[in-house]
Amino acid sequence: MEEEHEEKVKLTSIKEKYDLTLLQVIRKLYKYIKIKNRKNVYLLVFFIFLTVVFSWFTPLIFKILIDEGLGGNYGAPSGNLELIFILGILFFIFTVVGVLSRIVQGYIISKLATITMYNLRHELFVRFQELGLDYHEGKDKTAGKKISYLTNDVDTIQELIHSGLLMVIGNIFLIFGALILMFLLSWQLSLVSFIIAPSTFLVGSLLFKKARKYFKELRDRISTVTSSLDESIMGMRIIHSFAVEQENLSEFKNSTKLERETTIKAGKLMAFIPGLIIFVITIALGILFFTAGLLIREGLMTQGSLVAFIFYVFQFFEPLFSLISFFTLLQNSIAASARIIQILDQEASIKEEENAIELDGINGIIEYRDVDFFYEENNPILKKINIKIEEKERLALVGYTGAGKSTIIKLLSRFYDPSNGCIEIDGIDIRMVKIESLRQKMGIVLQENFLFSGTIMDNIRYGKLDASDQEVIQASKKVSAHDFIIELENGYDTEVGERGNKLSGGERQLIAFARALIADPPILILDEATSSIDPYSELLIQQALETLLKGRTSISIAHRLSTIINSDRIVVVDQGKIIEQGTHQDLIKQGGFYHHLYEMQFRDPFKT
Repeated sequence: MEEEHEEKVKLTSIKEKYDLTLLQVIRKLYKYIKIKNRKNVYLLVFFIFLTVVFSWFTPLIFKILIDEGLGGNYGAPSGNLELIFILGILFFIFTVVGVLSRIVQGYIISKLATITMYNLRHELFVRFQELGLDYHEGKDKTAGKKISYLTNDVDTIQELIHSGLLMVIGNIFLIFGALILMFLLSWQLSLVSFIIAPSTFLVGSLLFKKARKYFKELRDRISTVTSSLDESIMGMRIIHSFAVEQENLSEFKNSTKLERETTIKAGKLMAFIPGLIIFVITIALGILFFTAGLLIREGLMTQGSLVAFIFYVFQFFEPLFSLISFFTLLQNSIAASARIIQILDQEASIKEEENAIELDGINGIIEYRDVDFFYEENNPILKKINIKIEEKERLALVGYTGAGKSTIIKLLSRFYDPSNGCIEIDGIDIRMVKIESLRQKMGIVLQENFLFSGTIMDNIRYGKLDASDQEVIQASKKVSAHDFIIELENGYDTEVGERGNKLSGGERQLIAFARALIADPPILILDEATSSIDPYSELLIQQALETLLKGRTSISIAHRLSTIINSDRIVVVDQGKIIEQGTHQDLIKQGGFYHHLYEMQFRDPFKT
């Protein structure tokens, strides 16, 4: 019960966030398709209207054929053969043009659906790159869900377009045209045909409203399953290590069970709708034929008019069925469409000023001025941070986990902007600098560095995409990575595996150092870059650091104090505030917070 309650709360929050009306979704999608494929859309509209116009005139051919061609109104007992011949040619022409028009429509729609799918996926990927860490680090923004948006949701929209989004206008015109011609042929039969239409649409609207709820819920549960699957696959080593396969399977089964139950509920409802519609139409046709017989007997309409009227009835109901089928699909697509539209419309929290400048030839002087930062207004993460880092100074940040150290460097890279205050490089507010230019001046080495699938050469070259093989090798030598690389089976052409899983932690870190070095940034950021390294690798990395840090402004975050003892200055952060700063020796002499941290790490564990 508790799990179901949490699921309902979650779906309610999603509904509030992504609740776009049906008309808004169609309008936004149509506008997007038109902008990206204007010529194809106009060409499609032309062929749609060509088909509609020919469809309007075809039943009139049969009316004339029966009343005047076969009816012998010109006195010929066998009918008017000349008129029959002419009408036959017209019908052949209309049929051929209609078939060709539908073929062209099918090709254009298929092309539009494919191009739109490609463009949507591209735009969505670009938007993911533009959105800040506040989006990507959100609680409900798992990798699995984002992958689901790019695959399942985009595929659903492609299916929606392919199944008739752009045919809606043609069907609407066909319906209204047929309706007008029906009343011109027999207003009595038209009234009979639509005597039960209001009740049909009322029932249909109630059913589709309920269907939309099911399909919206289904899309959200599919993304939850995808997210669960992604986490299970990526965390398989942990799952095996703790022997929790059954618990993990149980959790996955629960998420798929919710998806299955929702799918079955929606399937039951959608299976009921066509049967109800067929039942209503059967009743309508029975009443229609009975009434038509009375009208013909009274001379109020001809047999030809009845045949033409029946054609128009089908012209009215066939596109109506297509619209109903389309809206059925739309119920399944609207959640995916609304979610993608919401992402595409979402403004990036980090915006580049229109008059932003390039950051060239900097000295690397960094200054934080009265910087505050908070995710929530009453929960400050940083409070009145004031630091000035001189050119080529080696600054270290230390403190407990959660003190705000990583946030300080995230602000410098403009992954977030300060809530108050400003950050300057060489006296220039970084908010006035082009984001790409700013980040190109910084090299970042993290505790868990991400390696892309590919070779070691490719991963090091990622720091400088136009680097030569010799530059890659020289960078590797400087950070002591060359020796272990050449001992691998394929040397620099060795595949690192997914996220570098074929290499040890120390090897991945040395490659990250080489990647940072080859970029040759004036500012270097090390975020606990040595905390997960074995003692032997640490010796190699300490040597590499001397090469890497030489001649640059650097900020290092470290829990292992041995790696930052030689820093020019150490800043101690606690609960978002700077509480101490100075050299290692100065801080030890002060006997404060830093001295306490140092003693905790270096005291003899066997002494009491």
